[in-house]
Amino acid sequence: MTKQDELNFLKFGLTNDENELIAANKFREDAISDGWTSRAGYTNEAMESYAHLEKDGFKMHVMARTNKESKYKYSAQVSIWGTDGLCVHAPKVYDHDKIFIDGMKRCNNCGDIGETFQYSFAGRCCNKCLPEMRKKHEYSGWTR
Repeated sequence: MTKQDELNFLKFGLTNDENELIAANKFREDAISDGWTSRAGYTNEAMESYAHLEKDGFKMHVMARTNKESKYKYSAQVSIWGTDGLCVHAPKVYDHDKIFIDGMKRCNNCGDIGETFQYSFAGRCCNKCLPEMRKKHEYSGWTR
């Protein structure tokens, strides 16, 4: 995978790896089995392609699209937000405890567990990483 392909996957879930699509679908199915309520993300798109899920104040979007006219065959991404509205790092496979117990205490930069702080709009990190994350994401004009 080239650096650009890796960046496109991390930012937008774009990939040619069918296993990423399968993993996103399984993540959604496992979350629903764990009691998350779900609905289609858009009225013109099936829930299996883009789903909004909620449970106990947490919110999740799961994208598992097959792209027709793109360099990338698939868009596969899981995004989670805690009850505080900040981003929660999505584990590779659905894990209730990693989301609900560790999720709001895990630094999304270094992975340490402890008190977390907001940076940018919904970023979450530890106090040690906060200056670096603010410098990286809260540059002049970042709110425009």
